[in-house]
Amino acid sequence: MTLNEPTNPERHEPGPSDAEDAGTAPDQDPANGNSPHAAPSPVSQETEPADPSLYTWPAPQEPLVAMQPPVPEPSPRLLPNLGHTIIFGIIAGFTLITGALTTFLSLMAVERVSLRTFQARMAHSVAWAIAAQAVWYVELWAAALLVFTLWWGRSLFKGVCWNAVNARRWFFRLAAIGLATGAVITLAGNFVPIPHTTPILKDIQTSTASAWVLMIFGITLAPLTEELAFRGFLLPSLINVFRWMQRRRMIGEGTVRGFGVPLSIAITSAIFAIVHSAQVSHAWGPVLLIGLVSVVLCIVRLRTSSVAAGVVVHAAYNFLLFSALLYQTDWFRHLSKLKG
Repeated sequence: MTLNEPTNPERHEPGPSDAEDAGTAPDQDPANGNSPHAAPSPVSQETEPADPSLYTWPAPQEPLVAMQPPVPEPSPRLLPNLGHTIIFGIIAGFTLITGALTTFLSLMAVERVSLRTFQARMAHSVAWAIAAQAVWYVELWAAALLVFTLWWGRSLFKGVCWNAVNARRWFFRLAAIGLATGAVITLAGNFVPIPHTTPILKDIQTSTASAWVLMIFGITLAPLTEELAFRGFLLPSLINVFRWMQRRRMIGEGTVRGFGVPLSIAITSAIFAIVHSAQVSHAWGPVLLIGLVSVVLCIVRLRTSSVAAGVVVHAAYNFLLFSALLYQTDWFRHLSKLKG
C-alpha cells in the first residue's frame, strides 16, 4: 500500500435490485433468485476522500516568527555631527585656495595679469573680490554636494534638512520676519556705539557697480552659503552632541531642550558674529547685533526644520539693509552721502 492508495476501500455487494436490472440468467434458481454459478459483481471504484492530515505536517502551536525575540528598530543617524562639520570646514579652506587660484588663472588667461596685479585688484576692487568669493562659494557647494552625498548615502539637502517645501509654504511669513528683524536691528543701532566708517561701507562707496555687485551677492550667494555652514552644519552638530548623550542615557530630554539647544544657539551665534566682525571694524556694538540676528536665524531653523527657511529670512534681512542704503544714496548714484 502506498500513500496514494485509499486506506479503507468500500466494496459494493450486489443486491436484489441489481439482479432485476440485469435479468435472470439461464441457470438461475427461480426459487431463491440466486445462482451458484453466477459471476461475482465487480468491485466499485468509488472510495472515501483521503484524510489530508495524513499527508501534511501538523501546524505549530505558534508561528515561527512569533517565537523569535522582537528586533529593535535602529535609531536614526545623527546628521550632521561634529566630525561632519570639521570636514566641511576643511573643504571650505581647501576651496578658498582653489577659488582664488581659479580666479587668478582666469584673469591671467584673459588679461595676462601678474600675481602682483591680481593681489592689488583683490585688495582694491570690490567687484573682483566679490567675484573671487563667488567662485569660492560655488566650488564649496560643488565639493560639499559630492563629498557628503557619497558619505551619507543620501542627498546633502536631506542630510542637513534643507526642506525647501516649508520655505515655500511660509515664504511670506519668513520674509516678513527677515524684514522685521532688519528694522529692529536698525533701530537698535541707535543705542549702541557704531563706527562712522566700516570696511563694508567703504566697499560700497568704491563705485556704483561695486555697490550693486555687493548687494546682489548679499541677498543671493551669501545667505545660501552662510546658512548651509552655520545653520546647516554647525548648529545641528552641536545639538547632536547632546542627542548622542541622551541616547546613552547620560542626560534626559529636558536637559537637551533646556540646556543643550540654548547653548548650541549661543555658540553658533558667537562664531557667526566673530566671522562678520571684520566687516564692522570689530566694534562690539555691531558684533552684538549680528549675534542677535543669528539667534533669530537659529530659532527659525529649529522651529521650521528647514535651512532654506533661514535663507529666506537672511536674504530678506540683508535686502532691508541694502534698501536703506539705496534710499539714502538715490539708488547708489550719490555714494558720497554715506561718508562721515
